Amino acid sequence: MLARTHIALGLTTALFTATLIGTSYLKDRPDAITLLVIVIAALLPDLDMGTSALAGKFGVLKANHIQKIWLVVLILLAAITVVYLKETPIFYGVLFMLLLAAVFSKDFAKKGYYVLRNLVQGMIGVGFIGAGYYYQQPPLVGIGCILILLLLSKHRGLSHSIVFVAITYIVVKSISSYYDYMDYSLLFAVSILSHIIGDMLTKTGVMLFYPFSQKRIKFPYTIKTGGKLENIIFLAAFLIAFRLARLL
Repeated sequence: MLARTHIALGLTTALFTATLIGTSYLKDRPDAITLLVIVIAALLPDLDMGTSALAGKFGVLKANHIQKIWLVVLILLAAITVVYLKETPIFYGVLFMLLLAAVFSKDFAKKGYYVLRNLVQGMIGVGFIGAGYYYQQPPLVGIGCILILLLLSKHRGLSHSIVFVAITYIVVKSISSYYDYMDYSLLFAVSILSHIIGDMLTKTGVMLFYPFSQKRIKFPYTIKTGGKLENIIFLAAFLIAFRLARLL
């Protein structure tokens, strides 16, 4: 499913849950922080995929920027080759290699983007773990572990399982308890669960019971990602979420 549909479903399920447990949970109306927490939870499972909306936030450089930098480097290398290697036997061979590097610069940039993005996510995860250990802040260790787990997870594997819902619920609950802050654990968990259920509507399905089983679970009837039916689901979920927000 597309990110916008996951967000709409996450808001709908989380706000519906809020209406069931009482509006005082959200201090009468969902504020910006509450909505942000719900949105992050709705997108979090796809952090195991480098092309997702949330994963893109870890990309310090976009693929097209990497390609431009790479082409500039190749031009500089070509100039150096012409100046210093023109009279050598390897001159044409080096130019040919540089030409090939330019031709395949787009593919190189894509791979470079994913490597860089994964490196940033991994460094941030390790940073959270290190800070949590050094400053004796267990919730930070939990956040770091989640980032590392998502980095190592197969797409729609651990991140799309009941186990992951439980892990995130415990981590968010610990953050609330440790810092004596608003408890978003239930809303966070149901928003993630809405993401998983949404992806069960697609042909690929999800490893719902990972790591105990790697069988992909999906509904008997599936929809095409970005197709007309998904657009209808998005619109309906958005309207319901808007209505629920007004009722709280």
